[in-house]
Amino acid sequence: MFDYQSAFSRNIGWVTEAEQSLLKTKKVAIAGMGGVGAEHLVTLLRLGLTRFSISDFDEYEVHNFNRQAGAYMSTVGKPKCEVMADVARDINPDCELTTFDDGINENNVDEFLDNVDIYVDSLDFFALDARKLLFGKCEEKGIPVVTAAPLGMGTALLCFLPGHMSYEEYFRFNDAETEEEQYIKFLIGLSPAMLQRSYLVDPTKADFKARKGPSTIMAVKLCAGAAATFTLKILLNRGNVPAAPHGLHFDAYTNKLRKTWRPNGNRNPIQKIAFKIAKKIVLKDKPPVVEEPLSETPIEQVLHIARWAPSGDNTQVWRFEILDDNRCIVHGTDTSDWVVYDLQGNASKLALGCLIENIDLAASALGFTADISFKKEDSSPASDGEPGHYLFEVSLKEAHEQTQSTFDQKLYSYIPIRTVQRKPMGTAPLTPREKASLEESLPPGFSVIWKESKEERLAMAKLLYGNGKTRLSMKEGFNVHSNIIEFTPRSEDASTNKNENDEISQSKLPAKSLGVDPLTVALTKWSLRSWPRLEFMGKYLGGTVVPRFLMDFVPAVKSSALFAIVADEEAVTDEDYFTAGRAVQRFWLQSAVLNLGFQPCQTPVIFSEYQRRGVKFTDNTDTIKNAQKMEARFQQIFGAENTSKIVFMGRLGRTEIPKYRSVRLPLSELKITK
Repeated sequence: MFDYQSAFSRNIGWVTEAEQSLLKTKKVAIAGMGGVGAEHLVTLLRLGLTRFSISDFDEYEVHNFNRQAGAYMSTVGKPKCEVMADVARDINPDCELTTFDDGINENNVDEFLDNVDIYVDSLDFFALDARKLLFGKCEEKGIPVVTAAPLGMGTALLCFLPGHMSYEEYFRFNDAETEEEQYIKFLIGLSPAMLQRSYLVDPTKADFKARKGPSTIMAVKLCAGAAATFTLKILLNRGNVPAAPHGLHFDAYTNKLRKTWRPNGNRNPIQKIAFKIAKKIVLKDKPPVVEEPLSETPIEQVLHIARWAPSGDNTQVWRFEILDDNRCIVHGTDTSDWVVYDLQGNASKLALGCLIENIDLAASALGFTADISFKKEDSSPASDGEPGHYLFEVSLKEAHEQTQSTFDQKLYSYIPIRTVQRKPMGTAPLTPREKASLEESLPPGFSVIWKESKEERLAMAKLLYGNGKTRLSMKEGFNVHSNIIEFTPRSEDASTNKNENDEISQSKLPAKSLGVDPLTVALTKWSLRSWPRLEFMGKYLGGTVVPRFLMDFVPAVKSSALFAIVADEEAVTDEDYFTAGRAVQRFWLQSAVLNLGFQPCQTPVIFSEYQRRGVKFTDNTDTIKNAQKMEARFQQIFGAENTSKIVFMGRLGRTEIPKYRSVRLPLSELKITK
């Protein structure tokens, strides 16, 4: 049998027995049984309140599952008010509930608020008319109001108390304003601190015109805790309750708590400025962002994920010819005709190997096995049989049982997240377990040489700094750098949008991803406008010193470890490089699984290979001499017996995901037809 005193006895201590008995007599109105409303009801029920008016006209749908307490497969299609009334009676069979299944309107608002001691606002953000009605009635009846807004991964709280500033006085809505302008006023009034704005990764999902926005369960839970706490304080008349225009904003993601105060509400000069800024951001004309739908065909689902493979300078050296629902031909190319770092096509072959590994991982994760074969004879119409083109036939077959290991499942999940961190990272050493998992990610035939000590990292920093001079002192390098660095954002991939202060690129390297300060970015932009300008700076103004120091030396020293992936045998054939690329991708993905920052450091490997094989990469004699000097240092660090077998080098460290990154062309632009 249910017993009130026993059910809520664990509250005693934070409230007295007399206060608990008092809470039992109080009546709460909650309009809206969606995200915050349902959590408010459950939280207040467990606090021991027993009398409620609740309302909602909606039914549960699958898209409610991320945050709504009553959303289950068993409740899809059922009225929210009815479901939450059942939940309430399951917690406290003696609770008194008055339900309003048609929502709140002029005809029932007085009944909804009848004998109510406090109103906890839970209406949808965009329900301004209903909110205006309810807040106005509460002010008229002297009912205090608590509103806790779920914002990002935090909550902003306002209390409107009798005798203090009213809802209308605080928000200052104007009938002449558009709906969108009123939404902006409501947002900046709820959240003057705007703590959540800094980590909104996809601003297109906050769409005032479409009346929708992103949400998290963390914010909903925090709202319930904050609102219930202030409900308790108001009902028991104890503790400090900041009344509007005072408020609180706690954000768990940014680790920040702000006490807000806006005298005169949205008439405050600060709020007026915020309104103008927000209006420009939210209401400015933007090109529509078209999300590429996940295709229904298995081969396109696989390629949609696999396209996130890395490639030199984000060149994406692949195109896809779809043959049918389960088959395609990957048309690979190299950049040997214009990229000095790919004169033998080997960098592109490594990238194609990364793509093939992605295809294999994606196919397996989606319930298929991938049969991938490399065709030496290229008869594609795009290439006319010219060298530098590579064909792979991909055929998917349905797997009748789960074949992907847990290890590979994790690798697959990080394919779109894996990125490059060019900034300095933490120097905390890798743990033995982390190193072992990275080594285990490699297929047979590959191993790792680690360079971890302070002395080893310093030696590697000098090597990379010296190779930076090779890169930056030759016109051939300028020709590449001036083409692959993008100093302004291009159209964004809808799946990875950043906020408007971020910079990404679908086909190049965004300048902000280089890991240098804004002044160096500006100097780089200026110097890359012409080769004579860059050459003059390098010769007479020490123009390469700063970028080499910032982009090569410092990041190497400020890392947990530098590494070289070594093959058992020197890579010679195309297949050798494809296999090496697959190994590199697995290692890279595993570093992402471990939340480690990762940056390729490949130029020593490339220039070492050129010198061993007699590849002429520049006419600049000073550059050639410097490359020879760096080759000697490369062999000194790794041993002459190993340098020819190194297929990839990079550095690792503890860091956050980079804010600026290269994304990928949409699958629709990567498809080709005969």
